[in-house]
Amino acid sequence: LVHTALKPFPSSPLLWLSRTSMSGKDEAKEACEESKADTKAESKDGVTEDDLGPIMKLMENREFEEARKRLALLLKENPKDAVLLHNMGVAFTEEGHFLEAEKQFTAAWEMQSKANKVNYATMFGLATVLTEQGEMGKLLQAEALFHDFLEKAIAQDEKGIPETYQGFLGLSDNLEKQKRWSEAAEAWKHCVQMATAMFGDEHERSKEHKFRLTRAERLARWQRNMRMGIWLLTFSVPAGLGYQWYTADGPTSVGVMWGFLMDALRLGASVNSTESLTAEL
Repeated sequence: LVHTALKPFPSSPLLWLSRTSMSGKDEAKEACEESKADTKAESKDGVTEDDLGPIMKLMENREFEEARKRLALLLKENPKDAVLLHNMGVAFTEEGHFLEAEKQFTAAWEMQSKANKVNYATMFGLATVLTEQGEMGKLLQAEALFHDFLEKAIAQDEKGIPETYQGFLGLSDNLEKQKRWSEAAEAWKHCVQMATAMFGDEHERSKEHKFRLTRAERLARWQRNMRMGIWLLTFSVPAGLGYQWYTADGPTSVGVMWGFLMDALRLGASVNSTESLTAEL
């Protein structure tokens, strides 16, 4: 997946810099070059492109530990800067520290919400790290975020194609972790279609998505057959016992067991009644 690192450009809230696979490096560089066409701008908390430029370079070179150190210094002066918090979350994500990344993305989300300027790159980041942690509650929360992310991305039509693609990738992974294979297969179909259109049918991404789709479809069939088997077993047991009772000439094993159970319950009730009467006396 390509992850999004933010720069304080009002006109360019999304910048695909880090979180790139080897095959996606060229696309990230192109997006970076497009972003540089914007003029320098200062954020509300005083963070400029000059402050973040070297950090973005470190993140492009995957030097995330050093990037975190520099972000931490800026956060001491600007602890409520959503851009810094978001990028700290990106660095933690790349290093595999998902709980710490969740805290940073959540803090960035809260700052953006207060300013009524929620950036859906942060939404994607938060959904990603929640999914990586694999806990069911967090998986469900992440799924809702991915759906919101996709809704916003699809609304942009052609401009939102990269984000739509990444949204479906994140959602596919999330649904797989929930073992909802049928829904995961549907999400992977979108990934295959978009990857084939963007990268070509023989691209490694397209091939990997096709493999994941085939796997999800196979597991969905197995899961569906297992559920049908459980439903049939659940129905057949009482049906078989009922048929045995209906066709038997004399007492059946089920009837005998039922009689013993009723006698035991009546005996228990009698004992309780006697104890109650003794206590009253």
